[in-house]
Amino acid sequence: MHINKHWISFKENILASTLNSYSIVFFLNNRLFAMGMLVLTFFNFFAGLSGLIAILIAVVIANSMGFDKEQLRKGLYSFNALLIGLGMGTFFDPGIVYFSLLLLAVLFTLILSVTLGGWLGRYGLPHLSIPFVIGFWLIVLPSTTFEHLGLTQRNIYWINDAYAMGGNHLVVFLQSIDSFDINKMADTYLRSLSSIFFQNNILSGFLISILLLISSRIAFSLSILGYLSAYFFASFTGSETTGFSYYNIGANYIMTALAIGGFFIIPSVKSYLWTFLLVPITSLVLLFMTSLFGAMELPVFSLPFSIVVIFFIYFLLNRKTASGLILTPIQHYTPEINLYSYQNNKIRLFQQMYFPLHLPFWGKWIVSQGHNGNITHKGDWSNAYDFMLLDEEMKTYSSDGLYCKDYYCYNKPVLAPADGIIEEIIDRLEDNEIGKTDPINNWGNSVIIRHISGLYTQISHLRKGTFKVAKGDHVRCGDVLAHCGNSGRSPQPHIHFQVQASPKPGSKTLNYPFSYYLKSESNNLVLNAFNIPEEGEIISDVSSHALLRKSFNIPPNSFLKFNYSDEKGVGRQVKWEAFTDAYNYSYLYCSESKSLAYYANDGTMFYFTTFYGDKNSLLYYFYLTAFKVLLGYHKNLVITDVLPPNTIRNKNAIIWLHDFIAPFSNRIRLNYSIRQTESDDAYQPQYLTLISKIESFVYGKVKLESSGTITLNDNRIDKFTFSNKKIKIEAVCTNF
Repeated sequence: MHINKHWISFKENILASTLNSYSIVFFLNNRLFAMGMLVLTFFNFFAGLSGLIAILIAVVIANSMGFDKEQLRKGLYSFNALLIGLGMGTFFDPGIVYFSLLLLAVLFTLILSVTLGGWLGRYGLPHLSIPFVIGFWLIVLPSTTFEHLGLTQRNIYWINDAYAMGGNHLVVFLQSIDSFDINKMADTYLRSLSSIFFQNNILSGFLISILLLISSRIAFSLSILGYLSAYFFASFTGSETTGFSYYNIGANYIMTALAIGGFFIIPSVKSYLWTFLLVPITSLVLLFMTSLFGAMELPVFSLPFSIVVIFFIYFLLNRKTASGLILTPIQHYTPEINLYSYQNNKIRLFQQMYFPLHLPFWGKWIVSQGHNGNITHKGDWSNAYDFMLLDEEMKTYSSDGLYCKDYYCYNKPVLAPADGIIEEIIDRLEDNEIGKTDPINNWGNSVIIRHISGLYTQISHLRKGTFKVAKGDHVRCGDVLAHCGNSGRSPQPHIHFQVQASPKPGSKTLNYPFSYYLKSESNNLVLNAFNIPEEGEIISDVSSHALLRKSFNIPPNSFLKFNYSDEKGVGRQVKWEAFTDAYNYSYLYCSESKSLAYYANDGTMFYFTTFYGDKNSLLYYFYLTAFKVLLGYHKNLVITDVLPPNTIRNKNAIIWLHDFIAPFSNRIRLNYSIRQTESDDAYQPQYLTLISKIESFVYGKVKLESSGTITLNDNRIDKFTFSNKKIKIEAVCTNF
């Protein structure tokens, strides 16, 4: 049984790797597109066969050598081998020598792919099709010395191969299509698309354009943009006769557009503009390389595209601030998903960009002075906060406020904002009398914590003799450090808080957000995530609750089981297993539906990031219902988020059309909300119900898409419900 499972897994890896090798050439991971490309390569039968053989050789070797299975499945190790097979099958005749050289070329290309991938990958750069170009040169340059390897004319008279497959009727049909009278620009565009797979005919180009349109509207529009930019530049400079061959356009101009416009960069107005500018640069590089390597009779193929794209990505990586063009943070291998996921996950990306810092106190405090405050927060020290405690009358003190003890914040615990090491402590200054300050010892009694390299927090104006920690101690987030006082340049008790890059007291401040906090607005609480509190705001920290925290704690190698009745009333049971991938991202996997849902739990929030698979599965319904859950208990607090527009399956037609304008304007939005309602205790519930809903905003029209509930009991998920216009499901968890 173990051998059988291993064999099934091996065959699945081979199939996925083979198909993805065809689609990844166009920077896609789409099975329909891949199968279409596989068939199209066989329009030149021997080239198609050579390409398939080359992929299988590369995949089998890479799999047997133990290379990364995820990259193997995505086709990253084998797409260059595909291009080698197609190129050799297009330009050379078959024979024993041919297949021997194909094997060697594929092996060399695989070695180059792994080597260049590892080397360039350390700098965040792709190797693209450089291994193919070098591998093909390995055969082409010495080819005249191989007496038993002959050049073929099939690349010119490719349609003759069709006779063997379909007889004279197929030949006549293909000839009529290839001679179809269409606009010159359309003809060139279609032939350019076909040239990416070493063909030169309208039918292949037309079918590729249709498959591209079905698979990705953004990729389709970028292919046209790349072609038009090259066409107009060639016409303007008069370089059509030297640089405007079909192979050059397809392999360089169109691929540059696909790479820059929507794959390595999030699709946007600026990515389209840079695409329009980079294609002419690619043309210049192409003309230069053609002249340079022409003396050696070496075709440059896609080398100019690879060079320009790699250099441009490195150019972007060296920016001090990533504004304008956004490099794709998580690659989904589809421009639309890259765009929608980025728009949806902007806040979540902050969690990867920033080390999480929490408020250094319990309860509700007011930001008495914020960033760029008009008292002391100026210049290099402008990005700091002062916090004070208020009563219901918005006063910071009781009685007349003449003594430190009259102030509500005085002697209150001050907490560690995150895990770290105590770097420095100042504990020698007495509290000031109210209204007086100590300008000589500006910061007063202070503590400085090192959280990670280059990130420190300083908390000042603390009370002498109240420190609970010592220099060098390791502290956890929420540990009591000391108590609030009135030392240093402080006329009344308060907490001064700042983030800095140096351990020196009073260093320059950094503009750094708090991870999560609650803001009071008109007797309501509003959750803020990775934001900067403003002066005058009343804020409080978000603390997790045991019921929510334990219920949504789904560690790797655990599982969830549910019993439910499907749409037809048939009782069913499913099991979801929790795993982590090669990048340490967690996901739930349902073997029954072959679906998986990526999720994260940062201790304050449980949330899903991406779903792949069957949108009729129970896992998909749970993904929609529990899309984002606060792990703290705040009754009736509404948590909101935005889902990617392509999440709801009954919006496919609308979203399909919307994809064309999505890089420029977002007219479709899916709003998710969830709130805590029914509970058995107002303060420490052991039973709790969460109600969620999803509403669509399509060109100004609002519509309820779905609703659901999650019931928590005894520190676990007890059940959840999901309903929309078509279905209503209740699933009971059986993890006992």
